[in-house]
Amino acid sequence: MAIDELHKAWAKLDQLETQERYLVERLSDIRKAIKAQKIKISDLGPPAINRLPTELLSQIFTFCIPDPKFPEKPLHRIVSVSRRWRDVVWNDPSFWTSIKVTPSQDKKLLKKQLKRSLHDAYVKLYVFLDAIVPHANRWRSLIISDRLDAEPVQSILLKINHLSVPFLREFSIDIWGDFDYLPCPDFLSPTHTPALEYLTLKPSFRLDSFVALPTLKALDLSFPYVNDPPPVMSMLTPAHSLTSLVLDGDSEGWSFKKNDLHYPLLEKLTLYVDEPVPFLAAIVAPKLRYVQCQILDSMEFDTIEGKFRDVHDLSLIFSYQVEDRSREPLCRAFPGVRRVHVAVWDASFLMTSIHCSGVLGERPPIDQFLNLETVIIESLHRRWLECWELGDDPIVKWLRGRQESGLSRLRVRLSPVHVGEDWAKASIYYALLRKHCDLEIFTSNVVTW
Repeated sequence: MAIDELHKAWAKLDQLETQERYLVERLSDIRKAIKAQKIKISDLGPPAINRLPTELLSQIFTFCIPDPKFPEKPLHRIVSVSRRWRDVVWNDPSFWTSIKVTPSQDKKLLKKQLKRSLHDAYVKLYVFLDAIVPHANRWRSLIISDRLDAEPVQSILLKINHLSVPFLREFSIDIWGDFDYLPCPDFLSPTHTPALEYLTLKPSFRLDSFVALPTLKALDLSFPYVNDPPPVMSMLTPAHSLTSLVLDGDSEGWSFKKNDLHYPLLEKLTLYVDEPVPFLAAIVAPKLRYVQCQILDSMEFDTIEGKFRDVHDLSLIFSYQVEDRSREPLCRAFPGVRRVHVAVWDASFLMTSIHCSGVLGERPPIDQFLNLETVIIESLHRRWLECWELGDDPIVKWLRGRQESGLSRLRVRLSPVHVGEDWAKASIYYALLRKHCDLEIFTSNVVTW
């Protein structure tokens, strides 16, 4: 019995040793194959992405940054991929043209960013300018935006007023806080900012001495409520290169001559002012296509009937004081409109019929836009549905009336109804609308059909 056990043990050992020799030989073969594969890979070169020239790789990375003023997040993802990608980003000045300054900013890190920027500087400034004022000759964009007290605001203005910024293309100051009207920055002059193209001044600055630079392409001004209005005519006359203009605030007392402000390149105009019509009567803008306007008294639009035939896109903000009898002059001032933006609570102002003689008079004022293609209705809320029986609200009645009158079918873009749990009512409302228009439900980023 013992002899049999011994033979079995020797046989097992022989089997294991055979397996060991096989595995050793196999391991040797695998190691040789690995070595051969490494040699082959080395001969073939690195992956295609790593064989790209640095300049081309940098250009590819720029397409990963949607807004060059806010590159932090996409750059963080890029540099985490590999050492080469990190080196490419760190050594390319174009990726360091946006520098954010905050009270908690690490000074050493800020200096590194400024060193990497080398040439250009898009500067997003929140509080203090100490670290970047010495680099003002490299600024391309200076944006001051935050809630600040009076003291830091005054400090900012003092630091930048003496500067000469020869390559600055954009200056925006949009701050809010408890302080009196601010003095207009002194450095906004052809001498100090000869390349300025985009300018925003908010909140209300004292604009008595402000003159728009002839280089400006976009201007956004907020006017304070004052006893003596600034000389708006002389202020805006030099800005012949404007393509976008936004005026906000108090317009009482503005003095204009009819057709005396010439903007040959102006395409977009926004007027959040008390009296928009005098300004509209004063401008000559053959390329104007978009107008956004606050309406307090639309009877005044009778004085500019038919003037803006080439405006295709009209956005209206109504005051509760507007009377029904004044609706038609507004529509006649913009006879070529193709798209209208309106809040839902203002929709009835344009979409309910006027009782008077004549077929056209029986139709709502909005139907006087004979080229109308799209209506964008915003701020739809469940309270709107609660005010009307389904199918009896002004929007549905207007669209149904258009269809029955044989007018063209419109595209209606509608903000989603915030109805809580009452989705059934919203669905029925959408279905009623779809009978009479091509309906789109949109949010800020998504459109659904």
